[in-house]
Amino acid sequence: MTPRWILSALAGCILLFLVAPVVSVAVSSFSGGPIFVFPPSSFTLAWYGQIPPEYFHALTVSLEVGIGATATAVAVGVPAALALVRGYLPFSRALNALCLTPLMIPTLVIGVAALQFANVVYDAFKLSLLESIFGLILAHSAFTIPFVIRAVIAGQARFDHDIEAAALSLGATPVRTFFTITMPALAPSIASGAILAFLVSFDDVPVALFLGGGSATTLPVQIFNGTQFDLSPAILALSAIVSGGVLVFIAISGKIFGLDKFVDT
Repeated sequence: MTPRWILSALAGCILLFLVAPVVSVAVSSFSGGPIFVFPPSSFTLAWYGQIPPEYFHALTVSLEVGIGATATAVAVGVPAALALVRGYLPFSRALNALCLTPLMIPTLVIGVAALQFANVVYDAFKLSLLESIFGLILAHSAFTIPFVIRAVIAGQARFDHDIEAAALSLGATPVRTFFTITMPALAPSIASGAILAFLVSFDDVPVALFLGGGSATTLPVQIFNGTQFDLSPAILALSAIVSGGVLVFIAISGKIFGLDKFVDT
């Protein structure tokens, strides 16, 4: 067997490899120089006050799209997962694989398909999905729904159905059993899928490049466009704020929904 210290060292190296870019960005955001330098020769907080306002607008757009796509993913993904596991549907395995195909398709391909879909919708109904938050939400839902489906399916695999049977035998209606027994038991699974869906939507660039633009420009696209010409420490400051916000969001979610218990099981 492999010694424990070797496994610990390997895990530490992998963790360092994943965390090092975020740490370097956060440290460089305090650089006193006008260009990206690591390690910084001097430190200042001035760049945090010089973040361009268009980046804060793009952050608002990303939050709106992420929340909308997450809500759509939960509304569609939870019933779909319940139907796949409990519905005794014909060809359930094929339907399960079909629901998970967006996880295996590059988001660039999804972006092209979303652009074609937007053109078809405009030709048929004269409804433009381009440069709109609604269009971005629809497109992001296509690759966020599978995360919720997968998480809920995993949660149902660990679910004790005898609890539902006991509630029904004691006189509870199926509706009451569903909302008082089933949903609370699946809450960590739903929450973990929703968090993954939100983070994937928030981080998306390819789909937002095809459908976004104008007042519907997301933060990753805004940063992508800005870094093509000038990597200002102000962008690093904004990136450090977003990274810190994501860490706080995950920590709070773990405390509220008990995601640590879900991961440990």
